[in-house]
Amino acid sequence: MKIYYFFLILIIFASCSPRFYESSVDREVYEIIDKKLEKVKKEKMPIKLNEDVKSETVILNLKNALIFASNKNKDYQTAKENVYLKVLDLIYQRYLLSGRTTIIGDVKWNKDVDEKITSKLNLNLIQALSTSGQITIDIGEMLLKYLTGDKKKAFQSIFSLNLFQPLFRGAGKKIAIENLIQSEREVVYQIRDFLRYQKNFSIEITRDYLNLILYKKRMENYYTNYINLKTTRERVEMLSEAGRIAPFQVDQARQNEYSAYQRWIDAQNLYFTSLNSFKIKLGFSPSINLLLEDREIEILFEKPIPDVKFNISDYLNYALENRLDLITEYEKVEDAQRKVEIALNNIKNEINLIGQVEKISEEKEKPIFDFSNPEVSAGIEFKFPLSKIPQRNEYKKALINYERAKRNFERKIDTVKKEIIDSYRNLISAYQSYNIQLTSLKLAERRVESTDLLLQAGRASMRDLLESEEAYLIAKNNVANSIVNFILEYLNFLYLTEKLELDEKGVWKGDINEILENI
Repeated sequence: MKIYYFFLILIIFASCSPRFYESSVDREVYEIIDKKLEKVKKEKMPIKLNEDVKSETVILNLKNALIFASNKNKDYQTAKENVYLKVLDLIYQRYLLSGRTTIIGDVKWNKDVDEKITSKLNLNLIQALSTSGQITIDIGEMLLKYLTGDKKKAFQSIFSLNLFQPLFRGAGKKIAIENLIQSEREVVYQIRDFLRYQKNFSIEITRDYLNLILYKKRMENYYTNYINLKTTRERVEMLSEAGRIAPFQVDQARQNEYSAYQRWIDAQNLYFTSLNSFKIKLGFSPSINLLLEDREIEILFEKPIPDVKFNISDYLNYALENRLDLITEYEKVEDAQRKVEIALNNIKNEINLIGQVEKISEEKEKPIFDFSNPEVSAGIEFKFPLSKIPQRNEYKKALINYERAKRNFERKIDTVKKEIIDSYRNLISAYQSYNIQLTSLKLAERRVESTDLLLQAGRASMRDLLESEEAYLIAKNNVANSIVNFILEYLNFLYLTEKLELDEKGVWKGDINEILENI
């Protein structure tokens, strides 16, 4: 009967439908979710993150912005740490090729027939050789002390000198120091990358700073436009009450006034939102009160930009000689060439010279080092694989990588040339755009003045005046945009030609007026 019930239960479980399993897993999952949800609802941040909204006020110019960013920007700190980590790798490679000393020891308790304690103390010295070999020296002392029985002590000294020297595969100074050479070069590559990063980072901060100035200036332009339209609307209302202008033209003026007010509000929002993002980039809290005051930058919007006059060939040749990333790409060709030599060496048969000098003294009652009459041995160990397909393939890969490195260098040369030529063309275009926008602004100013006079004389409509004021607003914004665009294009040109200089703090000195004077 029991067997009958057993088979019945087995059949019931075996015949469970997929719906049963689905419901079962749902119940278990939602039970866990409900428990975890209750816990999550009660959780709080384990550390205090209170923010003081009444924080200090920081007055910022471009130079200070560059310094603050280099000290506090998180991405900048990561780039700086990358250099540090590469240097640590280099230190480790130097350590491997230097003499290394280690003290090794242990103490053990053992009980069988007698109870005893054994202890060992070894001095281990390892010295890598410039021929890819290695010498290892072990000097040690072993103590055996019986805690029961006759309770005697026994000391035993150990001396061992081992030599390992490859004769074919893995032999030679080039093989021995390859990792060190590569690590030395990697540090140089990382430093070059960091210098390029510092220059690009300075341009990035300058771009953000100038855009903020631009947003601020645009906000001021929108506000001025709003005030002008408000004044115009009030004047038109007086003309309409006097019967000199139709009422619908007053509505036109009022509608444009409302639109101007809305654009001023939008411009404020864009400026302050961008300002908060800039605070975070500098490493500040968004709640800090940041004021941009830079008279030198303001002067840029007041004085004309000098004509662009320099020889592009001189800058191009300078870049081909001094571009840090181009130098790195060239040296990577040399790295790949060394890897070919190493891969070729790995095809050789493995034959190693080994030697040993060893002396284990007899047990004595006192610790005495006895190195007399050591046991000396020497020999050769070898390994001749019947198939060298892996080594052959690695050699072929090294050859391919070498050819790739050469092509990458050639491609980098072409890329550098193209970048500089394109940047120069963009710079000339930016300067031409600046002159066009400046001319357009002068025309817009005259148009507003003449249209206003014609409106008062009854020879122009309200729409004509509103359109002229709109054109004047657009022209003012476009001139400011063209100035900032020209400056950024010029900074990018200096960066691409490796002409952008850093100060002792690792940031660009931020003197825009000086570089414009040197065009």
